[in-house]
Amino acid sequence: MVEGRTHKPVIQYDRCETCGVCLRACPAEVVPEMRKEQDSLRGRLYEETDTELRLNLSKSYGPPRCQGACPIGQDVRGYMRLIFEGRYRDALELIRDANPLPSVCGYVCHHPCEKACTMGEVGDPLSIRSLKRFLADYDDGNFTPPERQAPKNKKVAVIGSGPSGLTAAYELAKQGYEVEITESYKDPGGMLAWAIPAFRLPRPVLNRDIDYIRKMGVEIRTGVSFGRDVTVENLRDKGFNAVILATGTQKSLKMNIRNENGHPGYMDCLTFLRNYSDGMTPQLGNRVLVVGGGNAAIDTARSALRLGAGKVSLVYRRSLEEMPADREEIKDALGEGIEIMVLTAPVKLLVASGEARGLECVKTRLGEPDASGRRRPIPVEGSQFEILADTVISAVGQQQDHSLISKGVSRAEGSLTIDPDGMRTGVEGVFAAGDFVNGPTTVVEAMASGKKVAQAVEEDLKSK
Repeated sequence: MVEGRTHKPVIQYDRCETCGVCLRACPAEVVPEMRKEQDSLRGRLYEETDTELRLNLSKSYGPPRCQGACPIGQDVRGYMRLIFEGRYRDALELIRDANPLPSVCGYVCHHPCEKACTMGEVGDPLSIRSLKRFLADYDDGNFTPPERQAPKNKKVAVIGSGPSGLTAAYELAKQGYEVEITESYKDPGGMLAWAIPAFRLPRPVLNRDIDYIRKMGVEIRTGVSFGRDVTVENLRDKGFNAVILATGTQKSLKMNIRNENGHPGYMDCLTFLRNYSDGMTPQLGNRVLVVGGGNAAIDTARSALRLGAGKVSLVYRRSLEEMPADREEIKDALGEGIEIMVLTAPVKLLVASGEARGLECVKTRLGEPDASGRRRPIPVEGSQFEILADTVISAVGQQQDHSLISKGVSRAEGSLTIDPDGMRTGVEGVFAAGDFVNGPTTVVEAMASGKKVAQAVEEDLKSK
């Protein structure tokens, strides 16, 4: 920091992350009268960055804040420095050391690293997600995966090819295990392949990451349903030593309002998004209402607009500031003309001639924070009103579908009760990870769970 003309810039060792990105904006580099050779930053401090300074920061202050905020502990400082030096290939290889889905993260990660970026204290934070996207797009398909450890002669089955399942498979393959993923959908990627629309996550981008994981020796079988086509018992018969359940949250939550069930013109967002991904375009009509405030609600609303709806409105019971959707997604939705009706809660599905015709809603006000940390919406007495629509889509959340999974596990084998710390179930050799354990989370949080379950599986197999 500079105080007057007689003082020179000084690195604050407890704050500077030495990524090197801000070097060209440093006063000691761009202000001529401050570039005295004996004490310029380039001559006195930045030469130390790759040796003593980096080590001292690491030992004294722990990982950089950007890395500490990343659920998978990505070395953001490291690959930012490599980008700054123009070493793009090395930067991408460093990312993939911890992250098998850099392309996916470059497009849809909620980037908590940027919120923690030190640069945000003096201006805009570094565009870390965009830089990761740049690096992933730099991939020409000729990158060689890291060398695998010696084969362990043990097999692991992963049920589900979403971010947690893919990450667990990648980590175990690196350690020398034979890994097979089974996926019920026609394409690999889990909900990445159909719940996130292609305009937000292009399918070639997703497939680039999946192809890289396949290069690690991971086999992926699609169109295979756990409980119908495969069970824990027959996986054991085929020689698998461990099974990881990573099926995510495949079941939509209900709004719990009157008239909700069984009316044409009303659907849940997961059904809608899967049909949209598969090219099955429902007749939405001119006016569409989407209930919810998360990314799935935003994706649903933007998809409905692309299917030709004349007017699409989001109905959300809290304020705009408390919407859990990414700020960028909200901004894009508003820019496309989607209306967001905040402080509005549905209480009844309007039905005429057996079909949905809109919502009866009530205005809300915000009270004290609830368990989520957000202020609780309180209905305003006497504020009921109606919104007419041709289609109503619920996007209020998802949950695990344990009924489907239980079909693949014999009751004689044990309980599906899950220990979220150890990632183990009550069934010997069966583990669980991702949203199937934690409920709906972000892509990178699901990846962190995949890393954790891979470690648990390896520890278990080593002991046998």
